[in-house]
Amino acid sequence: MTNRRSWPAGLFIYIVLITIAIIDFYPVVYMAINSSRTAVDFFKNPGGLPLEWNFDNFKALYYRFDVLRLFGNTFFSAAAAFVLTMLLAIPASFAFAKLRFKFRQGLYMTIIATMTIPSITFAVPNFLLMSRIGLVDHLESVILIWGITSVPSNIFLLAALMRGIPNEILEAGKIDGMRYFQTLTRFVIPLSAPGIITLAIFNTTGWWNDLFTPLIFLQSDDLKTMTVAVATILKRFDTDYPLLLAGLFMTSIPPIAIYIALQKYIKKGLVIGSVK
Repeated sequence: MTNRRSWPAGLFIYIVLITIAIIDFYPVVYMAINSSRTAVDFFKNPGGLPLEWNFDNFKALYYRFDVLRLFGNTFFSAAAAFVLTMLLAIPASFAFAKLRFKFRQGLYMTIIATMTIPSITFAVPNFLLMSRIGLVDHLESVILIWGITSVPSNIFLLAALMRGIPNEILEAGKIDGMRYFQTLTRFVIPLSAPGIITLAIFNTTGWWNDLFTPLIFLQSDDLKTMTVAVATILKRFDTDYPLLLAGLFMTSIPPIAIYIALQKYIKKGLVIGSVK
């Protein structure tokens, strides 16, 4: 009886999930198909299939807009920002999770409270600060903004994970004469690897899709990220929709590939701190 009752519910769940997947994946398919069309073909039938598959739009992106440089700017900025975030978040998370010091709880709550402040409120102060230190129109400004503003949320998740690390392991390290940074590198970071990789995925995809920060701090075309380039440089050709769709399609591929390749780590990261 239980199986008979659960079968319709399971079928309904599958139908709902498949429907959501189709709705979510349709824009990617639409971009992939229409990026392979000419402008004339697209305007004749925007919702149809190409009369002839044409990959000149991707060639134009490569030769006219230096896509490799745009991708390089984005990858470098995201990688550097993640390294900066982890250099700050991992020691802080370990301290909040395992060490006992004065005002620990108050300081932790203050850091976490900053997550509730809209990032848009820091736009003007951050721009004035970067302007005074001469980092406007430099990748370093985006790296600093991305890296530092992500620290509170990373501390929140990593501290929850590190609380589950057995104290006996850390005590054994102390008995063996390990110092603070040796404990971090030999015990804490390896045991926190699933959470760190999950944060790398979420941070990187969030920064990859970020339009606001690079648009404000990067003004030269040769420094723009891929997302900003699609929104600004390619916007000059706003009547050539297949070219725009080709740029959007290429921009969407890396985050999708990251999620598909590292989905097992995302599953592990979803239970951070839930089991001790």
